[in-house]
Amino acid sequence: MEEQPQIENTIIEERYKKADGETAYRRYQKGKVLGKGGFAKCYEVTSIESKKVLAAKIIAKSTLKKGRTKAKLITEIKLHKSLHHQNIVQFEDVFEDNENVYILLELCQNQTLNELLKRRRRITQIEVQCYLKQLIGALKYIHSHRILHRDLKLGNLFINEKMELKLGDFGLATKLDYDGQRRHTICGTPNYIAPEILDERMGHSYQVDIWSVGVIIYTLLIGKPPFETSDVKTTYNKISQCQFNFPDHIQISENAKNLISRILVLDPSKRLTLDDILSHPFMTSNPIPKTTHISQLLSPPTATWLSQYSQAAMFSSQAIMFNSKSLQPELVQVKTTSQIPKMNDIFSTQLKMSQAQRIKTLTEGINYLKENQQTQQKQSLNFENNTQSQFSKENSGLYVIKCCDYQSKYGIGYVLSNNNCGVLFNDQTKIIKCNKLQFNYIDKFNLIQNYEFDNYPSDLIKKVTLLQKFTLYLGIDENTTNSEVSQVFVDKFLKTRNALLLKLTNDVIQANFIDKTVIVILQNQNIIFVNEKGEKFSYTQEQIKDKDKIQRRYNYVQQLRSGCQ
Repeated sequence: MEEQPQIENTIIEERYKKADGETAYRRYQKGKVLGKGGFAKCYEVTSIESKKVLAAKIIAKSTLKKGRTKAKLITEIKLHKSLHHQNIVQFEDVFEDNENVYILLELCQNQTLNELLKRRRRITQIEVQCYLKQLIGALKYIHSHRILHRDLKLGNLFINEKMELKLGDFGLATKLDYDGQRRHTICGTPNYIAPEILDERMGHSYQVDIWSVGVIIYTLLIGKPPFETSDVKTTYNKISQCQFNFPDHIQISENAKNLISRILVLDPSKRLTLDDILSHPFMTSNPIPKTTHISQLLSPPTATWLSQYSQAAMFSSQAIMFNSKSLQPELVQVKTTSQIPKMNDIFSTQLKMSQAQRIKTLTEGINYLKENQQTQQKQSLNFENNTQSQFSKENSGLYVIKCCDYQSKYGIGYVLSNNNCGVLFNDQTKIIKCNKLQFNYIDKFNLIQNYEFDNYPSDLIKKVTLLQKFTLYLGIDENTTNSEVSQVFVDKFLKTRNALLLKLTNDVIQANFIDKTVIVILQNQNIIFVNEKGEKFSYTQEQIKDKDKIQRRYNYVQQLRSGCQ
């Protein structure tokens, strides 16, 4: 596959003194941007000497001219550096040069619960229990050291490659001098801020973090924060009066409602404690997994995974998955994530669920969703639920032969094996060139519309222009494009450290690996394999059993595929 460079290589140098007084250097290769804040940017960096990959929070010294800002940074560094817990982002190092301060932290490959919720829309109860147990472990640790976090929110709860939850960003944290002490600074994030922080006369202590935990539980289960409005002042008024409700159209358990209602209490002294939360029926009604499964970064837990943890948990989670009007059956577009463990680890791991079990689980879910949403979808073309009969034999074998990853700005451009060029945009819309005269535009709900290049809505000008640029960049001759209007296009993608996984609307799954090999799994489960030299081979599943290299890649794709169904 062809990939356009996205980031200019930059070396960061750390100068330090060795034991003998000699000056030495540690060097880091700066990689992709992980996030941006008010005063800092976070990058992925790789130690040139040790090859260890870390996250680097870089703060320009020009932003630290005010004494208060500099003091806050010193406090953040001092507090975070003192913490060592399995559910807290590990502080690695801090240094500076003439321009910047660099804070090196443990890299959490799977982003945050904020990105997870955007992809999933809502999280099942068993998963919330899992994340909550880990979060409470981290909070009990920092509270035992008299530290308040004061900015608990989904964006500060990270997920590492082992699917462990990690509490991070101690920019607003403070340490009490004694347990009865109260702070009076107004700080936090509007949707998560506790009412006593808004009333600075009251002062606040550990209970502000517990309030935020209640908001987090509600947000994960319902899909949006309990006090969220379009206006910050209105949100603060609702928080000050503790005005929230549970939507009728979203089903959650009574235990969940009770727990949230007993945490989101105006009087801090009447809120549940962290130990109270752990002993609440919400957390004791079923076994809780140590971590969630990697496929759940994209989709709800499978029935097989749920069955490990009691029928009650399984029933509750399935009710949330299937009865909520806010959930749709389509796959969820993923912008980017780098969550897969090292290649050797994954390749040596055998699938825990058989293909027959996976297909059975998926079929049951799709059939249920079809029955419940048949009326709503008469007007739309939802390609997730199209049957194989809708595609010709030619379409069922279509796959991607060229690809350009430019999701840092726009999305992914690609060419199908019938020479149709398309783009899957970061906003979940798609566009595909059918021939010299026509293109298809597919909106977020997979409703397809056909336009001519000389007659289309003005709001599509930018996307059509990008389609033409991708076509030119990928070297496609307009005279070779397919003359038929095809319903096949790339619908979803997943970026990992080892490969780019693509899901097409004809149910073809393929992975383009970083070593230039490609594996394509067709509708009939036959396999196309392209080696490093670009040579193409076709196999059945039986034929690859004695081909270790191909079998490992096939297993890797199936591991990811469970997250795309």
